[in-house]
Amino acid sequence: MKKLILLLVALTFIALPLSAFAKAPVRVASKGFTEQVILGKIMVNLLKDRGIPVEDRTSLGGTNVNREALEQGQIDVYMEYTGTAWLSFFKKKEVVRDADQLYAKVKAEDEKIGLTWLAPAKFNNTYAIIMKASTADQLGISTLSQWAAWTKNNPGKMSVSTNAEFYSRVDGFKGMMGYYGLEFGKDIPDAKVMKMETPLAKKTVRDGQAMCGMAFATDGEIKDYNLTVLDDDKSYFPIYNPAPVIRAEVLKAYPEIKLILSEIGASLDTATMTRLNYRVNVNGEKPEAVAKSWLAGVGLIIKKQK
Repeated sequence: MKKLILLLVALTFIALPLSAFAKAPVRVASKGFTEQVILGKIMVNLLKDRGIPVEDRTSLGGTNVNREALEQGQIDVYMEYTGTAWLSFFKKKEVVRDADQLYAKVKAEDEKIGLTWLAPAKFNNTYAIIMKASTADQLGISTLSQWAAWTKNNPGKMSVSTNAEFYSRVDGFKGMMGYYGLEFGKDIPDAKVMKMETPLAKKTVRDGQAMCGMAFATDGEIKDYNLTVLDDDKSYFPIYNPAPVIRAEVLKAYPEIKLILSEIGASLDTATMTRLNYRVNVNGEKPEAVAKSWLAGVGLIIKKQK
């Protein structure tokens, strides 16, 4: 009887398809804006090239959507920014100006809940305040201190375009105003703040519909639209180095992913990321194509022959 049972068990395993023993695909996600989609597509294509099964969940949603999905095990990895984690997730008030220290701190925090930060990219995609270059030159504004002084001396005249997230974040617009000595609602009335999607915020500044707006430091349109990034001369904005954040459980199943994804960051500096964003937002290329060509260009994947 014992031999018969063992034989039946063996036959059952033989009858199972190979897919029954395959590991689950790694669910790679991203936020919805251009840079994040490019970063997500870079991870998707690099993992596929190295033989890792992947489920593409890029363009999943905003910051909170991705974070909650990661914590709940609905996705496995996405790129997050150190400053976002430190201020928005962990609610820290301490401003850490050293990039390595900030990375070490957020990594240690997330290790407590089974999330692992892999090697970060070089670029710092911090928030930026932009003005039309001709307007900034005319008003003599090149720094946020000068912007705040002009705004205070010209009550009700400063208009702002921003996305909803930057408007409400703890490290966003209202906090920046207070840091530079302005009172929200008084120096800049609520009626003068226009909330919209990030690409439209830059266009309204370009078209003169708003005097200033929010952008990201690596936005490709800044040069194309002839905009000026105001210098954050008092260092309000935190450091935002992106890094893959992956569930430790998935990393245990695929330990090779640590080395694979850690190859990305060394070649991604601010100038490079700005060019990749430019190719999508200005030239109209697809994020998938941009990600693949960059990976091939830096030798991380080999171009497949037709």
